[in-house]
Order: sequence, then C-alpha cells, then structure tokens
Amino acid sequence: MLHLPDVEVFLEIVNAGSFTGAARALRAPKSSVARQLARLEAALGTPLFERSTRSVALTAHGRTFVSHARRLLDDAVEAEAALRDAGKGPSGLLTLATTGLIGRRFIVPGLAGFRARHPQVRMALWLGAKQHALGSGPGEADVAIRLRSVASPEVGNRKLGEIAFAMVASPGYLARAGLPEEPEDLAAHAILELGPAGKHNRLVLNGPDRAAAITYAPPIQIDDPEAVRLAALAGGGIAVLPRFLIAEDVRAGRLALLLDAWRQAPIPIHVLFRTHVTPPLRVRAYVDYLFETLGTTQPWVVDI
Repeated sequence: MLHLPDVEVFLEIVNAGSFTGAARALRAPKSSVARQLARLEAALGTPLFERSTRSVALTAHGRTFVSHARRLLDDAVEAEAALRDAGKGPSGLLTLATTGLIGRRFIVPGLAGFRARHPQVRMALWLGAKQHALGSGPGEADVAIRLRSVASPEVGNRKLGEIAFAMVASPGYLARAGLPEEPEDLAAHAILELGPAGKHNRLVLNGPDRAAAITYAPPIQIDDPEAVRLAALAGGGIAVLPRFLIAEDVRAGRLALLLDAWRQAPIPIHVLFRTHVTPPLRVRAYVDYLFETLGTTQPWVVDI
C-alpha cells in the first residue's frame, strides 16, 4: 500500500533533482528520504529513479508515475481541506505563480485587499519565468497567472484580459540611427529582444492594410521586460514592450512611439487552476477576486 508521505518525498526529489536537495527542502535526513523512496518503489514493484554518484534521473515508470503522484497528493490535500473547512470560509495557504512584471504591477497591490476579506488565508507568491505545475503538492501553485493558455481538461483556464504592445526608442538612439517610417526600415536598426536566449528573432506587425514580418539579429537580448525598457532608455535600440510599461516614459519624452499604426498582436492573460478535483474555497475566492478587481478595471489598458 502506498504511503502519502512517501509520495511527497518522491515529488520533492523530482522537484529538487537530487536526494540532497529533497532532504534540504523537507528538512529531513538524506537517509530518511532514501528509505521512504525505497519503500515507495517496493510498494510499486519498480524503480522510479536511476541513481548515479552525481545525479538521479527518472526511469520510464518514474516519469509515468509523476502525474499520478501529483494527483494523489492533490486529492489528499483537498479532501483534508474540504473536511476541515466545511461550514467555514476560505482558509489555508494559497500559492500563486506569475511573471515578475505582472506580479509587481498588478498582483502584489491586491494581496492585502484579498486578505482583508479572507484573513484566514495565508498567501505565497512566486515571481519569475519558472512554470510551476498546478496543484497543492510541493513546489506547485494553486493559481497561476500566465501570458498563455493551457489546453487541458484538468485545468481551469479563464481569460483575464489582453496586453497590448508598442514599439519605442529613445530620442538619443533615433538621433543617431534615424526614424523608421515603414516596417521594412527596421532591418537596418538595432532591435532589442525581449525573450530567452535561442528565441526565434522575428517580429510580426499588423498594419492598416497588410502585415509585415521582420527578421533581425538583436544586439541585446534580455528575458525581462523591465530590463529591456532600461536598455531602450539608455539608447540601446528599438524595443517592443507592453504599453502600460512605457506609457509614462512616452508622456515624459524619454521614449518615442514608432510605427504606432503597426501593432504586434496582443497577448492574453490567463488565470489557471486545477479542476480535476473541486477547487478549494481559497482558490475559488481568489479567482473571483481577480475578475472582480483586475478583470473589471483592466489596469494594463492605457492611452498614450
């Protein structure tokens, strides 16, 4: 028979990538982690990891078991919460994951307001590019706010809004390099890349009567929009950034709008949460709060 603490240890090893990392996260001796994994493997009748002196890697059976393990732990956590919270309001730890920019600009300012309504809920917010799995297990997020959707029958996927983009450059850069008048002129300019290394450097702009696709070699590539903004302000080149991020710079004359009749397609903001089990009250309450506040005000929609 499977023991849930052993399943939790298995998932922690998966998340940490090592027995040592799992033991550190669980605050348990490495020998206990190894013993619990051995008991789980014995119960399942198959090895879950291939061990070496330097690392561990999932076996084929281990990879298959990951999703089942997460579901087992999620179901146990939610069953316990449902019985504990019956007749009560939302409570417990609510874990959230989103990008740094969305989190700082829009999610963090609303945390205190949500807790004022639901003081029994504790909140943990993870900011960054890492895509946390959805669920209630170690390293998983109850709710994720992401700039993409997930097509899965197990995931609730609600569109919160859309982020529009603008092309900008500093007056200093334009004085040196000239003002692009058509999308094709961009081929002669330094275009700052917002995205991870290895991203396909291609910009598609939709104009009044046609679309234009520009391929370029970025002189500077950064995976953080606020850092790309700073590079543009310093005269590093042309950047395509969320309009809400550069609106004040444009109004103050620090950045100039370029080719504003040509727009990159907006990117939708999605709120994601697991639905294969009934979401706990804290998740449902927070999703409703997001749509009541941000969904109504749409603070990322700005006029420039």
